[in-house]
Amino acid sequence: MIAVLTIMGVLLTPRSDEILANTDSVIYVLLTLATDVLYLLGGLVVFFGALLVTVRFIQCKLSDPYKPSCVTRFLSGYLTLSLEFFIGAEIIKTTVTRTTQEFELLILVIVSRGLFSLILYLERRWHGGAETE
Repeated sequence: MIAVLTIMGVLLTPRSDEILANTDSVIYVLLTLATDVLYLLGGLVVFFGALLVTVRFIQCKLSDPYKPSCVTRFLSGYLTLSLEFFIGAEIIKTTVTRTTQEFELLILVIVSRGLFSLILYLERRWHGGAETE
């Protein structure tokens, strides 16, 4: 295995500039694609969670209109999960940034989403876990 890698290294070293130029663009495309997929997954989690919470709210209100619905803790769980996907996308996006201004903006977005995630976590702890209902 070491011999094969050594031979490949010797053969490919003169062409390393060509290989690295193409590799850079391929890596950029793959990281951008991964970022977009994580953004889509986060958006789907929010959409799916909102649908499920809406159905649960309607079912709760149809059975007893005066009973508290207690759906906010379920929605906060879906929002927290989607924020994790969004933060993951932002972390991957930091490797793709080219300017200092973009990097500063990404840091602010990550910090703000982290604070939102903390607030949602504390709200779930305050209202009790979803499994108590």
